[in-house]
Amino acid sequence: MATGRVVKWPKIFLYGDSLTQFSFSAEGCWGALVADHFQRRADVVVRGFSGYNSRQCRALLPYVASDLNGVVAATIFLGANDASEDNSQQAIPLQEYAQNLKDIVAHFQQLDVSPIVITPPVLDGESWQRYCGETGKPYSKEEELTTKYAHTCANTAASLKVPCIDLHTAMINQDDWKGLLCDGLHFSRRGSELLASLLIPTMEQLVVGRVPSHPLLPPWDTIHHDPATTFTQWCTQHSP
Repeated sequence: MATGRVVKWPKIFLYGDSLTQFSFSAEGCWGALVADHFQRRADVVVRGFSGYNSRQCRALLPYVASDLNGVVAATIFLGANDASEDNSQQAIPLQEYAQNLKDIVAHFQQLDVSPIVITPPVLDGESWQRYCGETGKPYSKEEELTTKYAHTCANTAASLKVPCIDLHTAMINQDDWKGLLCDGLHFSRRGSELLASLLIPTMEQLVVGRVPSHPLLPPWDTIHHDPATTFTQWCTQHSP
């Protein structure tokens, strides 16, 4: 039965903090929406880590190296935790945050992975403070801080000439922007849909020639009664 031919799915890698970790959840579902859009064309691999900042994610890269095999594009979605008050364990100075982003971008580019940077989302401080009080979490974030980190993120991406989704600005320009968040920090369904609507067109442009424009493998109703014949022919025609 062995043919020596293997269909290789290109991969899209989502890298970040809880906003990425929760990207397949019921409300924070932007990753699932991306996966749905690219279904049967590319696999979406999620590596999100709740509470992590850019320093931790930069140091983590060698430990997730095997996950990057076959990856053609990656999102870098960090800063929501870096933008914490100085007394917080998560806080990262602005200058270091910018350098960490540069280092992560460079790491992906060295592996021939095309990066897309996403700015931290807007923060609804009142709702997040209430949520922290209800759950016993320390409150260490302010919208003014988040805005500074979002601007730094966008400026860093521009300096590197890599695509950037300015999510912070897109959210604040929405009517009832607080409804884009479920707890003041993490996405509601509407927030996830907004991010996906911004990200998918940029991702499509970035992966032209590296992700097929049509589904991998032939449609079911074109397969020969001996399926292996059809699959062998398809692999021969579509081999790189």
